[in-house]
Amino acid sequence: MSVMTEELLRSLPDLPDILAKLKSGEYELHGGVVRYAKGTGKGGQIVGHLLFPGDSQQTQAQLQQLQDTLSNGLGSLQTGMDHLQQSMSVLQGLQTANLVMTGLNLAVTTAGFVIVCQKLNKISAQIQAQSQTIAETWKLVSEAHERSQLTDEAQFRSLLLSARQFCEEGDVQQLRALIPDFHKEYQFTKLVLERHAAIPASTVQRLSDIRVLQDRLVNLGLALSHVQAKSGGVKYAHESLAQLETDVRALNVQRIEGLAIDRDTASKISHEQFAGVTDFLQHGKQMMPALAYQSEVITLETKHPGLLQQASTSREIMFLAA
Repeated sequence: MSVMTEELLRSLPDLPDILAKLKSGEYELHGGVVRYAKGTGKGGQIVGHLLFPGDSQQTQAQLQQLQDTLSNGLGSLQTGMDHLQQSMSVLQGLQTANLVMTGLNLAVTTAGFVIVCQKLNKISAQIQAQSQTIAETWKLVSEAHERSQLTDEAQFRSLLLSARQFCEEGDVQQLRALIPDFHKEYQFTKLVLERHAAIPASTVQRLSDIRVLQDRLVNLGLALSHVQAKSGGVKYAHESLAQLETDVRALNVQRIEGLAIDRDTASKISHEQFAGVTDFLQHGKQMMPALAYQSEVITLETKHPGLLQQASTSREIMFLAA
């Protein structure tokens, strides 16, 4: 790491001016990026980036500490109330989004990619445990023939194991060869979710299956982006994350519109089902700042190789000046 980068990378608690300006509303948080707020004359310009500890529990503790710091004295900051509330919402999204709960630097670091692979393996296990209902879910896009679940599962596990090995070995050529298989898995999962999103009753009756499959889609998107970044396709890594954000948003919009049109289905939803659907849709919304952060992570690692590794060993949130 260059001397210049070391001078720019500081522990956030050691920069009270940054915290003060977040409180006052001069700065805002967008994902993990600190920007000038609108009306400051520099609206939208990047001030710096937040980099988080590699340990998930430490990350959560640091995010909570940052929230508490920003909340302190809220009553005396009426002029910055709206800006601060926006920053607080971003932090809450970072804390509660599924993909962030187990590590923030997933898009680039090897440790982060291992986490994604582990999550995908757990999701595969969930699909196996729910094999009967999942099989019925698959049928919507495979009516012509019965899907061979064991063969597909073996191919999927092989893909993840191979990707992990080639990432750790830095075998760019072999990684590139795996990209079409990641695209295939991603697109198949997306097609299943799109077919179900078009059926309002499915959103209610098969929500547990849909939740599992959407988690699979998100983590496949992260894995694909990681493989592309590691194999030199930074442009495509960004595009994959942007597409993932667009797909999750579009799926939720389709579900909401479907229930709004199908009043018969909507009228039969129980309070418990309504709470489940609302929580699922909110969860999708909370992913957005986290996915934006992942995109910024790729940019940072490209500009400053090894930066994330240094940040991940810290026990505090680090701040990289723009």
